[in-house]
Amino acid sequence: MQITFDQVSHMYGKGTPFERLALQNISLTIPSGAFVGIIGQTGSGKSTLIQHLNGLLTPTSGKITIGDVVITPSQRIPHARRKDIGLVFQYPEHQLFEETVAKDVCFGPLNFELPPNMAEARAREALEIVGLDYETMKDRSPFQLSGGQMRRVAIAGVLAMQPKVLVLDEPTAGLDPAGRKAILEGIHRIHREQKLTTLLVTHSMEEAARYADLMLVMAGGELVMQGRPEEVFQQAELLRTLSLDVPETVSFISRINQSLPDKESLPTTLYREEELIAHLLERLSAPKEC
Repeated sequence: MQITFDQVSHMYGKGTPFERLALQNISLTIPSGAFVGIIGQTGSGKSTLIQHLNGLLTPTSGKITIGDVVITPSQRIPHARRKDIGLVFQYPEHQLFEETVAKDVCFGPLNFELPPNMAEARAREALEIVGLDYETMKDRSPFQLSGGQMRRVAIAGVLAMQPKVLVLDEPTAGLDPAGRKAILEGIHRIHREQKLTTLLVTHSMEEAARYADLMLVMAGGELVMQGRPEEVFQQAELLRTLSLDVPETVSFISRINQSLPDKESLPTTLYREEELIAHLLERLSAPKEC
């Protein structure tokens, strides 16, 4: 599902002493099926941007088009279409509230008047997608699970709605590295298998580099950079002026290339760890020229 922002601005507290411009003239197009990494410091406008997608916020000015739905200051997203946009908040375990895992995951489909047997089928499928066995988990309290399991249940609750757009606001905040990787690998697999349009808000350049095929960089409520990861990472100095940094792989390549002849320099497009390692192993195993 394609998403277009056309000169979108948002002001909090308009007309009050606390008036604050949070988004300013945002224009961009996200192709259907893209995995988008949204980067920026706290207060840059990332969360405000994504909260326009499912009707939590409406633009102060401008227009947003999601598929065939148009959102303006006077036109909200229809209730029946909100299920198309799945939003996973930061610390998604705070979205849990039911007494059992099954009831929590079923809540969304039931709220949209799906028959109980179909809601249960969706819950079963959604839990399997995030790597949890339905029969094992269905009667357990979500509040007695590990942090990683709680995140998976919360994500399953969103997936049970069968959204076309998946929006994630730092879903791995507070998890250890293994937990972060497990959650994001699962999300990326779901993105591919279900052909979703996915937006991931993250502070981690490494996460954006590994999963995104399009990056948006926010600062001061404005979209200051957008493009493929390799295009964004090539502007390392600009990123540093925004108090951001490039992934460690990009920094490593830059340092190595300073000591190599131009014809032997490493490609700057190798920003994913596994791609860089594969390239280095290939070069090391290549026959030496006499």
